Amino acid sequence: MRSSVKTLLASAAILALPGAALAQDWAGPYGGLTVGYAFGDADHSFSNGAPSDNSTPEGTLIGLFAGYAWQSGSLVYGAEIDFEAADVDGSYVNTTGATSQGVYDQDWQASIRGVLGYAGTLSGKPALYYATAGWAMGDFEFLGGPSVPVPPGGGYSEQLSGWTAGIGMDWMMGANTAMRIEYRYTDFGEASDNLSPTFPGVTMPVEVTQHALKLGVRMNF
Repeated sequence: MRSSVKTLLASAAILALPGAALAQDWAGPYGGLTVGYAFGDADHSFSNGAPSDNSTPEGTLIGLFAGYAWQSGSLVYGAEIDFEAADVDGSYVNTTGATSQGVYDQDWQASIRGVLGYAGTLSGKPALYYATAGWAMGDFEFLGGPSVPVPPGGGYSEQLSGWTAGIGMDWMMGANTAMRIEYRYTDFGEASDNLSPTFPGVTMPVEVTQHALKLGVRMNF
């Protein structure tokens, strides 16, 4: 009887340890999809001294991700790629002194990142808490010029690349399925070109940064 009580107490102690009750193997290939909301800053400036301003883009992201992970105890590490269609845009009109306006439109973005995580639990279910960082790129169109005409008739398209970093959690909902929540910050860097065909002699640099909140589903294969 005493031996049985000791066994039960030992079992209860093990179950009380974080992550011990529902040990999860996060190693191997995985993939999934996400939907998200993006918002950020697009700082427009002009080579002819027209007023600079911010077009404050925002919109939706829909994408796919895939990765591979290795696990050593509670430490999980690996690499991940993603691609997202973007419906993110913004504009401004500045009528201070000489007038100016700017328009921002983003079509897609992608990244390749390292991932470092901790295998734990949340509400009795396995959860992977992770940080991620790497390289990102996106496709953009920028328009600019004086506040008349609307929209401006000069602009350019450019693919930008920079760095991205964030934090997230994958929370197991089934045998191989997890819900994902993630925040990411991306600095795409600066675009710069002239405002052809209307203002070919004027250059409009644009600095682009983005915040993104994402929800998704992960499948372990």
